[in-house]
Amino acid sequence: MNTSYRLQTLTIITLCVTLFWGAFGLDTVINPSALRFPLHRAFILMTSIIFLFNIQQVLNICQNSKTLVFLILFTLVSAIWAGNPVEVVKDFTFLSASMLITILSVLAFNESRIKLIRWLYWLFLLMTLASIFIALVYPQLGINIRDFGKPRWIGITSHPNGLGTLAGILIWLSCNLYILSKNKSEKLLVLFSILIAFFVIIKADSMTNIITSFIVIALTIHYTYLSRVNKSIKVLVVISLIFFSIIVVTFFMSPDEIINTAFNSAGRSSNFSGRTRLWSVSFKALSDHLLFGYGFDNLELLTKRYHIQMSHLHNGYIELIIKGGIIAAALLFLILLKTYLNLIKIKTINKADFIFLNTGFIMILLHNFTESSFFKGLDALNIFLLYIIVSANLISKNHLNNNPPNNYNLKPLIRHGK
Repeated sequence: MNTSYRLQTLTIITLCVTLFWGAFGLDTVINPSALRFPLHRAFILMTSIIFLFNIQQVLNICQNSKTLVFLILFTLVSAIWAGNPVEVVKDFTFLSASMLITILSVLAFNESRIKLIRWLYWLFLLMTLASIFIALVYPQLGINIRDFGKPRWIGITSHPNGLGTLAGILIWLSCNLYILSKNKSEKLLVLFSILIAFFVIIKADSMTNIITSFIVIALTIHYTYLSRVNKSIKVLVVISLIFFSIIVVTFFMSPDEIINTAFNSAGRSSNFSGRTRLWSVSFKALSDHLLFGYGFDNLELLTKRYHIQMSHLHNGYIELIIKGGIIAAALLFLILLKTYLNLIKIKTINKADFIFLNTGFIMILLHNFTESSFFKGLDALNIFLLYIIVSANLISKNHLNNNPPNNYNLKPLIRHGK
């Protein structure tokens, strides 16, 4: 633990509350027209208090993450030309709070990452179990039978893809907790959690999260066990994973459903439920605001102009460039490139950190090809992306300046799991 950091427990509680409120959606399902309970005010206040106690460390992080800070400030500046400036300010407030609690979490658990992973693992496990309970006991709330052609689970969230993302994050956390933990009972629980998460993803019919989850598992196995074995064993493991995935999916789906769902990874048809039309319209609209974009609001102007809902473009890369133009796209590219280079450095220093951050990084990048989470305030994937960016930068600097490479040794982190 960072001994100079203050209010560590309050930090993790605030982070968990923030992630929970970003995922929870039962209130909007029950009464879509009602204003949400203002829980966000509480965790923003808690975040502000923690920030005041650790202000110098946070400012140091911000100074070393200038491109990221500049992009977040750019989202606020876009209120000048956006169609809905109030929406921009609101989104910036949530994004700033998410950024702040992310930095605080990085500082609080930089030397005890397994403790953070355990907290987050239990949070997402409990939310996943609660989703199963709601779907089975209160199907009128936990299963959407109206909007998707067939029943799809939403659990405690407001959308099947939201539930799929929740379970996908659980798989990512479970994989990393498994390799860090030395407790056999905990390892068995983690394996059980992965099976539960896959069950939920399939019930939500979220092929995007099925694919990204299998990739996370495959990468974790590769980095942990296969990085130094011969190619024949690697091929055997890959074939086994493919075979296992076919069995798991086939157990819940007919062959026709598997084929259809391959197209339904982000929708319900081979054109991604009209998403290709969204993308086509987006590129057409971009030519009018190429440099600065349309602003980080709900894109109401484009919705009115093209008579198609544009508030969620189902592709994080396209949505970012539409909202922020070439400037935002260039900043995002620089941020992601720097993070990738930092992860390469970390790989030679601490394998456990590399596996956790890199698998999460790849999961989020892949997810944004069919969904949008880049720089969306309370979105869990956005929060984890911010965490990965900031943490990779901090770990790279700290270890490269103060510690020699440990040759892929997992012991520095595993000892915290005793």
